[in-house]
Amino acid sequence: MKLDFLPEKILNIVEKNYHKLSEVRFRKNFPISVLLDGKRRFISESGFTDKSDFGICCEQVDIDYVINRVTEKSLYAFNDEIKNGYVTTKDGIRIGLSGTCVTESGKIVTIKNFTSLNVRLPHKINNCSDTIYDVIFEKSKKFIKSTLIIAPPAGGKTTLLKDLCLKFDCCSHIQILLIDERGEFSDIVGKNIDKLSYSDKQYAFDCGIRSLSPNLVITDELASESDWNCVKIATLSGTTVIASCHGKNIKDVTEKNGFKKNIFERYFVVGCNGNPGKIEKIYDENFNEICLT
Repeated sequence: MKLDFLPEKILNIVEKNYHKLSEVRFRKNFPISVLLDGKRRFISESGFTDKSDFGICCEQVDIDYVINRVTEKSLYAFNDEIKNGYVTTKDGIRIGLSGTCVTESGKIVTIKNFTSLNVRLPHKINNCSDTIYDVIFEKSKKFIKSTLIIAPPAGGKTTLLKDLCLKFDCCSHIQILLIDERGEFSDIVGKNIDKLSYSDKQYAFDCGIRSLSPNLVITDELASESDWNCVKIATLSGTTVIASCHGKNIKDVTEKNGFKKNIFERYFVVGCNGNPGKIEKIYDENFNEICLT
């Protein structure tokens, strides 16, 4: 995973501790912070510190450096991402942005004058989805239950989806359409995987299913009513869908705008107690809790 877009003053520290880090935050005129083993700390000259006074201060030049390295100094080429609040590196590292929103006719057309960044550091954890895989895959019938993974931001949704994708890639009878809307699955390839990158869900579900004939669609972060409708149409046509969405419990999901019942057969609530990827609850299609034995 290339991190050469980071300023030199923190690059070595982040590289050496990558396996323990999940995010790096830049806020102009404040110390650069990280999530280290799930705990908020600050990067110092000697490593990490709990005291912000000893943290390395983020300057505007640091934020500009990251943006210029990731976009190769072509903000225009990345504007479709920027106006949605993020940019993604070639290795699939997503960087959240904040700054000044520019609007035209009431719509946000870009963000400029960046003041903070959130660098989300992905991790590949082999077999982290074993429990989900065993619950939703009936091997004797070669049948997969449509599944929704529910987690708060940074709760491990994408990591679980990546591992599930690679597990089902080993099944020769399963043809997978991977919808990679933000470029976060750039490292996932396989003999049974067709990937549509940087496409909105409506186009990917419509054209992808018609042209590639998958029997399993994997996609991240259902958000809009249109996203939920895409999944409903796909499942009604006989295609299994494994997806994720933000939330901390099953109630959060059922109250979302556009939520459709009778789409998913299993719901997994994960990562809600500071343990990314850890399964907290499992529910069936009627929201009855399933106890693991």
